[in-house]
Amino acid sequence: MIEKIEWLENEEEYFLKNDGADLYELILTMLKKQRMSFSSFLYDASRGIGNTIREGLGCSLDQDLDNPDEFDGVIFWFGDYESSTITPQHFVRLMQAMSDSYINYHPNDKVKIEGYMNKLKERYL
Repeated sequence: MIEKIEWLENEEEYFLKNDGADLYELILTMLKKQRMSFSSFLYDASRGIGNTIREGLGCSLDQDLDNPDEFDGVIFWFGDYESSTITPQHFVRLMQAMSDSYINYHPNDKVKIEGYMNKLKERYL
């Protein structure tokens, strides 16, 4: 089943204006290519695990590092190079905006998504 993505596409401008373009593109590609659901991505992120959507496209969180204590930013990569790095706190703010939009379109998932967001906040705020 293809996950509808209007909830994300309607928020594109917000992410572009708030240093969230790489996260937006990562999630958009992930959904279009049906690699993972948004809730699965959020669940992994709440556990400190980033994702590789395809070769040369992904993000890294603390559990992806050899030494998680050295984690100081969420790293995005497109191709063979790092594209950008944002603070964990900014990542949480962007994921909150994305989650709010998702819940507006998928109210039945509200409890699950809010639970993952709470764990993400506990981890990085």
